[in-house]
Amino acid sequence: MSIVAGVISDRWSQDFLLIKKEIAQHLSRNPTDVRHEYFDNHLYLCRVAIDCHREANWAENHLRFAMVLGHTLMSPSLTQDVNCLLQHNPENYPQLLADAQGTYCVLNYNKQQHIVNVFADTLAIRPFYYMQYKGGVIFSSCLRLFDKLSVKLTTNLAGVTEYAVVGYPLGNKTHYNEVHSLSPGEKLTFTTKGIQRSRYFRWADMPFNCLEDGHGILQLDRAFKQAVDLCLGDDIHAVSTLSGGLDSRVIVAELLKRGVQLECLNFSYQRSQDEVYAEAFAQLHDFPLHIVNVRDTQEQSIEQRLGCYWRATQYPFYQQVERPRLVWSGNGGSVCLGMVFCDDEILSACFKDDPVSVAKAYLKHQHAYIPKRMVKDGEMLQHQLEQNIVACLEQYSHLPLEKAFQLFLWENDQHQHIAPALEDLDKFRLDFHLPFYSKAVLSVMFALPVSSAVKHQLYMKWLNHTYSEALVTPWQTYPGHLTCPLKDHRLSALSKWQLTENVKNKLNLVNIGVKTLFDAKGDFYHRHYLGANCLLTALGLHSGESTLNVVKRMNKVLKPHH
Repeated sequence: MSIVAGVISDRWSQDFLLIKKEIAQHLSRNPTDVRHEYFDNHLYLCRVAIDCHREANWAENHLRFAMVLGHTLMSPSLTQDVNCLLQHNPENYPQLLADAQGTYCVLNYNKQQHIVNVFADTLAIRPFYYMQYKGGVIFSSCLRLFDKLSVKLTTNLAGVTEYAVVGYPLGNKTHYNEVHSLSPGEKLTFTTKGIQRSRYFRWADMPFNCLEDGHGILQLDRAFKQAVDLCLGDDIHAVSTLSGGLDSRVIVAELLKRGVQLECLNFSYQRSQDEVYAEAFAQLHDFPLHIVNVRDTQEQSIEQRLGCYWRATQYPFYQQVERPRLVWSGNGGSVCLGMVFCDDEILSACFKDDPVSVAKAYLKHQHAYIPKRMVKDGEMLQHQLEQNIVACLEQYSHLPLEKAFQLFLWENDQHQHIAPALEDLDKFRLDFHLPFYSKAVLSVMFALPVSSAVKHQLYMKWLNHTYSEALVTPWQTYPGHLTCPLKDHRLSALSKWQLTENVKNKLNLVNIGVKTLFDAKGDFYHRHYLGANCLLTALGLHSGESTLNVVKRMNKVLKPHH
C-alpha cells in the first residue's frame, strides 16, 4: 500500500513548483517517511510506501509505470498483478480487471504521451481525489492534503451537510467545491489539457433478479471462499476484528476452518452485546480475543482504533503474523449482504415507484435531519439532500426502484466507508482484507432479488447452510431484522442501540458548541439558537446532544472562509 499525490501540467510556474514542494512536505505527517518522487516536466508524482502487503505495488519500464493502491486480487500476489498491468496498455485494463476481486485504485502513466489513467474498483472503496487548477490537475489518495496546498478551496455546503447527517457526501462530491472523488467503476484520464471521465464498469449494467435463493447460496459461498483464498495467500497466521455481530464472525469461522492461527481484537462498550457475544464465541472456539473497552463507540471506526492498539510492543502474537499490518475486516457484510439500511417503509416506497418517498424514508431510517433552526438555510439544505438522493436513484432509472436503492447504498455509503481509516494510513500504517467487497460476492447479491436479501434473510440461510458453528453462541442483530433465536442470559446485555450517551460525551459536545459560538465556523449557524441549546443541554433542561453532534461533524469539515 502507498499514499500518493501529484500534479500534471505543461507549465511549471512558481505556483506549481510551490504545490510540488507542499505535496512532498505534507503527503505524510511522518517526517521520516521516504518520499519517492518522479518528475519529467509534465508529471510530478510523490509516493510514500506503507509496506502492509510486504510486496511491491509499483512497476516501471522505459515506456510507463503502474501502481496499485490496495490490491487488485487478480491473483494472490500484488507484485504479480502490478507487473501484469505494466505489460499492458490502459485500453486493456477493463478486460484485465474484469476478474479482479479486490479493492483497489490503479494508476498508469504513459511517459511518452504524458497521460495518467486511474481506475477505481467496482465500488471505489479505495479513495482518490482530484481537482483542476490553472490548466493542470492535482490529485491525491488522501483528502487532507488539499487543505495544505496553496490553492483556494471553498466549502461545498451540500457535501458538508450530507457528511454531517448521513455520514458521507453523495456521488463524487467532497466538502470542497473544487475537489472531487473517484467514483465506482470509473476511469479518469489526466493530461496536461485536463480531465476526462468515463465508466469502465457499472453495476447497473450487470444481471439482476436472475438467481433464486438455493443457487444464490451456493454461488455466494463459492465467491466468499474464493475471496478469502486470494486475500490469505500463503499466510498461516492472521489478526481480525471480532464484534458481537456476524460479519467478522463469518470471516473468523472461515479462517479457523482453514487452520489459520488467529487472534482477534474487539472494541466495545463494557458489558455490551458487542463485547459479551464476541467473548462467548471466542471462548467456544478457543482462540485469543483482546477486548479494548471504549466509552464512545461512534467516535472512531474500528479500523481507526486498530491503528492505535495493534502494535508489536503490545501483542506478542504480532511477530508471528506474516503480514501484521493487514487486518481482516467484516466491512460490507451488513450492508451489501444483509441490507441493514433497508426497512419496510423504504421497501413500500420502492414498490410504489416513488423515489421522493424512498429518499424521505431513508433519511427517516437514518435519523438524518439537519437542525433547521440551528443551521442557516437548514430547510433548504434538507430539501437539497432529499433531491440529491433522488438524483442518485434516477441514475438507475432502468432498474426496479428497490434495485436502484440497493445500488444507491453500495455506491454511496459503502464507497466512503473505510475512507476515514485510509486517511490515517501515514499514522497507523494499517490496511485491510475486505472479502465482502469481492466482485464475485457482490455479483451474487446483485443477481438476487432484493426481497431475498432484506433483513439478513439470505445471509442467515447462507450461514445455516455453511457456517452453523457461527450460530452456536448469541449474536447481535439489527432492529427489524431476523432475530437471534438463542435463549441465553447474555442476551440481556445492551445492544449498541440501547447504549446511552455518557456525561463526559455530553459535556464534550456542549464545549464544542460553545467554542463554535466564538469562532468563524459559527457563521454557518444561528448563534442565538446554538447558545441556547448549549446552555439548556448543560443544565439538563433539554436533550440537545443529537443537534450538537451535527455541529461537531460539520465543524470537522467546514472551511471558515466560505
